[in-house]
Amino acid sequence: MRVTVLATPDPPPTGIPNPIHADAGATGAGYRGALVAGVRTYGWVADAVREIAGSEWLAQGWADITLRRPLYAGEVVAIDLEGEPGVEPATWTIRASVDDDRVVLDGRAGLGVAAWFDTIRVPTRTPAEPPPRVRPTYTLDDVPRRQPLRSLGAYVNTNAAVRLATEDLGRSETTLPGGAIHPWFLAARMAPLTRHNFTYGPTIHVRTQIQHLAVAAANHEIVISAHIVDAYERNDHWYQILDGMVWDDTGLELARLKHTTIFRPRGTEVPPPIITEDGT
Repeated sequence: MRVTVLATPDPPPTGIPNPIHADAGATGAGYRGALVAGVRTYGWVADAVREIAGSEWLAQGWADITLRRPLYAGEVVAIDLEGEPGVEPATWTIRASVDDDRVVLDGRAGLGVAAWFDTIRVPTRTPAEPPPRVRPTYTLDDVPRRQPLRSLGAYVNTNAAVRLATEDLGRSETTLPGGAIHPWFLAARMAPLTRHNFTYGPTIHVRTQIQHLAVAAANHEIVISAHIVDAYERNDHWYQILDGMVWDDTGLELARLKHTTIFRPRGTEVPPPIITEDGT
C-alpha cells in the first residue's frame, strides 16, 4: 500500500515552541530551514496504518517509528506499508520517503501487544500540574533520571479533536470514528511535557514507540505522565529516553510510550533556565 502526502507547514504552537520548527532555530542547528514536526509525519503514517489495520488499531495496536532525515514543508512524502507474511497478529513495515530516495521515517506497526511493551518502565501517575516557577536545564552529568515529571494535561473537546485530525495535519476531512482523538496527538504529548518541566533550545524527535490501550475520546482531559530513564551522547548529540503513559480524566489508560529525542543537538548551547513570576 502506498499513499502520498504533501508536507504542509506546522500549525502555530499552542505551548512553548521548539526552535527547530522555525527557520532561525533550525539553521542554527545546521539545517537548511524549519523542520516539519516528526509527530506530524507520524500522523500521516498513522492514517495509513489505520486504513489498512482498521479502527481496532486505535484500541490495541502499536507503532515503532524512527525519524531518519529532516522533512521540509512543500515536499511530497510517499508512505509505503507492507504486510509481514506469516506474522500474527498482523504487522506491517513502514517507509516514508521523499523522491523514493531520502527516507524520512521508517519502522513497523501492528495489532495486539508489541514485543517491547514490557520494557516501558511505567512512571508514577500524577494529576496534571502547573509548570515549576523555574524551568531548569541540565547536562549529561546531571540528568534527572527516574524522577517523576510534572504531568501535563490538555482538555480536548469535539471541535479540537476534529481540528487535530484535519487542519493540524493539513487535511480537509477525517475518517476517524466519531469523537476519537487522532493518535498523533497522543504520540505528541512527550515534547510539550518536557518543555512544561525544563528549558531547552532546539530539540529533535528521534524515535517513538507507542502502544495503544484504549481509544482516546474527545471531551476529556488527556494527561501525560513520564520520567527520563536514560541519557547518552552520540556523535556530539545529547540524547534522552523517556517512558510515559497517557490517560484521561476517568483514569482510563490510553497508551504507553517510549520517546527518544536529541535534547541538545551538536553545535548548539544549553540555554539559561526560564523563570516565571507566578509559575504558570
